[in-house]
Amino acid sequence: MKRSTCLLCLACAALMIAAPYSIAYGQGDPNIGKGVPPQDFSRVGQAGFQFLKLPSSARQAGMGGINSSLGYSGASSAFSNPAATVGVENIDISLNHVRWFADINYSSAAAARYFEGIGTIGVNVLFLDYGDMPRTENRPILQDGLPTGRVDVLTDLGTVTAQDLAIGASIARRVTDQLHFGVNAKYISETLDDATVGAWAIDIGTVFYTGIRSLRVTMVGRNIGPDTQIAEFDERIGYEPADIRMPVNFSFGAAYDLLEGGAGSMHLWTMAVEFVHPNDGPEKVNVGTEYSFRDLLKLRAGYRYNYDEEGLTLGTGVNAGVGGYELSVGYAYWAFGKLGAVHLVSMAFSL
Repeated sequence: MKRSTCLLCLACAALMIAAPYSIAYGQGDPNIGKGVPPQDFSRVGQAGFQFLKLPSSARQAGMGGINSSLGYSGASSAFSNPAATVGVENIDISLNHVRWFADINYSSAAAARYFEGIGTIGVNVLFLDYGDMPRTENRPILQDGLPTGRVDVLTDLGTVTAQDLAIGASIARRVTDQLHFGVNAKYISETLDDATVGAWAIDIGTVFYTGIRSLRVTMVGRNIGPDTQIAEFDERIGYEPADIRMPVNFSFGAAYDLLEGGAGSMHLWTMAVEFVHPNDGPEKVNVGTEYSFRDLLKLRAGYRYNYDEEGLTLGTGVNAGVGGYELSVGYAYWAFGKLGAVHLVSMAFSL
């Protein structure tokens, strides 16, 4: 009798354990689907230092914001794919400016030089200035010495400002005739009033010329660095220190010249595509094209897929020789849907 009871207890226990799995996988009721479908999960807003995602040249912006190599690149490529700075033959200097939304000014500068036997070494800086903003203070309203949950907003307290800054140094070299490799190390800081937080990160990029006509493929990892504690900010508002993640993204791209330029050629037409995997949002695709006439006039266009508001980009550029220097001036139009559009202007000097 005891043995039968034990067997019955074991059978009931096994049934209780197996029942949830049978239900979950639809083995009990045929009307129940197989398994529980995964819930959608968005990583938007889970990383900081967002200014590192902004375009750093009119060429990049006009061609859909592509970060992978487009070929024929200069010092400003250190911001997007440091391996592309291998294209600098002597000295190259790049200056860029964007009038962003809400009167925010974004500027970048980069310089690179080629050294025989070492490679291309460069320095670069990004600067975002939010301008002056009215300073306000929320003062709790008390009743009988106790907070009521309401506040008075005090104004006429002057202004407060904020800036973002990134200073970097890059090196790139030819590993072989077909493979180029580059690294850009940078110090990043964000300042609000008199509170500042800093962090370190690196960008790693490669360019591989496949040997199939002009086809090249690239792999780039940007903003790779540790989490940063923003204790100085949080202490001002009474919160426990929190960590902020770097906006890491990995991209794989390819570019191909449909019309190949060269000695005596009047036309160069490049097509490029890039797949981006960020750590704070869904995967994205950037496509772009550039047409060059006699290496003097540039026409550019691109599109950014799977973005909330971004989409069409357009651009143009002009190259001219001035007293032994080559001067390049570029302009880009970047559509932002409901937010309107931004305009980017860049200049580059090369020897």
